[in-house]
Amino acid sequence: MADIRFTKEEKTILVKKITLYFSQELDQEIGQFDAEFLLDFFTDEVGPYFYNRGLE
Repeated sequence: MADIRFTKEEKTILVKKITLYFSQELDQEIGQFDAEFLLDFFTDEVGPYFYNRGLE
């Protein structure tokens, strides 16, 4: 599958969005490290499916 990587600026924005989502929607606090780990997981495991669907 595709190798998907984000710039440092993009990753910062996405981590902030993840922490905000957890706070607002799940009423849970998530640290920056955990948010980065979750982002990396979705990027590696789910991202290629979105990438391939976008190519279709």
